Amino acid sequence: MDRVTKCAEAAALATGTRTERRTVAGVWNKLGNKRGAELMHANMTQIGAPKFSAADHRFGKELQRANGAEEKGFTDKVSDLQPPAPVFMGGGSTDVADISWQVPTISLSTAHEPSGTFNHSWHRTACGAFSPGHVATLAAARYLAGTTIDLLTQPTVVAEMKEEFERRTEKVKWRSMLPKDYQLPLYEPPQWFLDRTDQAWPPRGVQWPPPRVVSTEPRAELGPSLPPQNLPPLE
Repeated sequence: MDRVTKCAEAAALATGTRTERRTVAGVWNKLGNKRGAELMHANMTQIGAPKFSAADHRFGKELQRANGAEEKGFTDKVSDLQPPAPVFMGGGSTDVADISWQVPTISLSTAHEPSGTFNHSWHRTACGAFSPGHVATLAAARYLAGTTIDLLTQPTVVAEMKEEFERRTEKVKWRSMLPKDYQLPLYEPPQWFLDRTDQAWPPRGVQWPPPRVVSTEPRAELGPSLPPQNLPPLE
């Protein structure tokens, strides 16, 4: 981050402008819990993968065709539990990562959309509004319910999860990556929404309106003022 900031400052220096930096978000890497993942995976294996209908698979294949992916429908099995990759292989970000440094945290994924499609796309939206999203959500609810029952009835497993968490965080002190003067990147909602939800604007602790980055440079010199030149027409 410091290197990117220096690159921006160098560009500003070279162009005779100025640069300002504002932090929008900042999260830690998510801390996994091996014992918790094993417990969740055991429940997923016992309960089984989501059971998609023939119509669901046809729908998934149509989405894959639209995306230029192999047309094989939705996943019909629970993947094997794998250790983390030795190097970062890409992925999203989540504020659950910060929570994972406060308490042992378990997470899972279900086949909400077919392979070959992408998150934050119309493919995923279509699945959420159709049968596959309902089937995958019900499966996830069963996995969570089964794991919750185990946590409530198996104190030995809970103790093992806590021991692992304490061991892995023993030499690490968590501190938020957000600066102390952090301002939420908010947009003011319309008045009808504030009235309907009984809210006032701005929220407590939020500076409003936020500072705007605007140009303060005068217009560049265009050269001396010269009378128009009457040139003979081209032949």
